[in-house]
Amino acid sequence: MDHPLASSLVAPAPAISTAVKTTSKSALLEAHVGAVVGAAAAALGAAVAESQDGKLTSMTKGQGGKSIYELFKLRQLMIGTFPNFDVLARQCGVETLLACNVPPEAANMLVDSVLELLGRIVRYQLN
Repeated sequence: MDHPLASSLVAPAPAISTAVKTTSKSALLEAHVGAVVGAAAAALGAAVAESQDGKLTSMTKGQGGKSIYELFKLRQLMIGTFPNFDVLARQCGVETLLACNVPPEAANMLVDSVLELLGRIVRYQLN
């Protein structure tokens, strides 16, 4: 994806030492949730930008679909342990975007849109 926000979100997380493993599991999980939400938000932002230029690429559509699918799988995996997954995803996603210098209003709007789309997919799967 050529969107500058997307490239900043796909960097691998730094390795951690085993000495802090127990205290950082939650932080790592939150960082992963934030990265997945951020990647979906970046793909959505890139799609909007491309659409405004009249040339939405299949690569951007594909990346957006993959990101949303990864978020859906993550939600399905975590929902039993984290019944407030959407709250966690919102918080971590916005924090990730803010860390990438996305303006707060844009970060909130993009994360809201991603979670709205995720909610539609979840409701569809339930029917």
